[in-house]
Amino acid sequence: MNLTLPHVLIATADRQTRDRILSMLDAWRYPHLLVEDGPAALRLLTQAQPPSIAVIDNELAGLAGVQVIQAARNRYDQSRTWLMLLGSQASTGDVRMASEAGADDFLLKPVEEFDFRVRLRVAERVQMLMQELQQQSEAVRFHASHDAMTGLLNREAMLKQLFQETDRAQRMKTPLSYLLLDIDSFSGINLNYGYDLGDRLLQELAGRLKRHLRSYDMAGRYGEDEFLIALPGCAPDSLIPMAERMRKSVLDKPFDIGKERLEITASIGAAHSMGRSPLVVLRELEAALAQAKMEGRNCIREAGAAPELNMTLLEPNPMLLRLPEIDPKKLN
Repeated sequence: MNLTLPHVLIATADRQTRDRILSMLDAWRYPHLLVEDGPAALRLLTQAQPPSIAVIDNELAGLAGVQVIQAARNRYDQSRTWLMLLGSQASTGDVRMASEAGADDFLLKPVEEFDFRVRLRVAERVQMLMQELQQQSEAVRFHASHDAMTGLLNREAMLKQLFQETDRAQRMKTPLSYLLLDIDSFSGINLNYGYDLGDRLLQELAGRLKRHLRSYDMAGRYGEDEFLIALPGCAPDSLIPMAERMRKSVLDKPFDIGKERLEITASIGAAHSMGRSPLVVLRELEAALAQAKMEGRNCIREAGAAPELNMTLLEPNPMLLRLPEIDPKKLN
């Protein structure tokens, strides 16, 4: 069981009931909050981090306890707080009213120590199970959209994000650019050093990418050793400088993996969205990357730009070379 006891909200203006409940909670070392009217209780129940358990007296000023519970449940469909309605009588009608309002339990005045302790234990166990289920659900969602090895978005999730980002860029009339990075001679690294080291290299590279990119940039594993990066707000004239800064940040420092120190290079394709489908831009990216591979690797190639610009990554004074635009008329 979780050793951290849950916070308990007590909402009652009944002094005798309040003193008795607070005395028990203090003895059992439960942290607690106290309010004496309905609106104050509702504010606490609907805040960003509500208490785990709440005991709500039905006889509250401003809003009756049953109204507080109903309003809290209406605002949040998923149960966030275990809600006990505190009442002076427990007729069938009272219990039905509490249940229909969304109460999880009904506590009768005067509050008996054994009864209250058992109900708190039940609430605590249920809340703990709910938290575990939520964590498992979040883990399932994460693994469904992220690459297990690198922790980056997987190919399917990355493509989904690109379509959404393209729509956003069109609405906001902002630029959007892409990079496709491929590790040079990665198959040779696997053959010479083993697949385990190759996997650890990919993990380290992904970690460096995440640390370098801005909070609103996106990165995903596109292939075995290929990484797709989306750069919202990156204008065409900023893409190559941004790609080079990323290259230096991610690749200039050697990779120390186990007893091995590896210095690796990468070929990079670059392209701009210009409001087009990501599938069209991806074809350009793949062509630009293929061009970088054919021209000796370790360089950046940008689709649809003038041929006089070339960037060879490790040269002291790099020049930029971009792929020429293809005239559709010449294809006929």
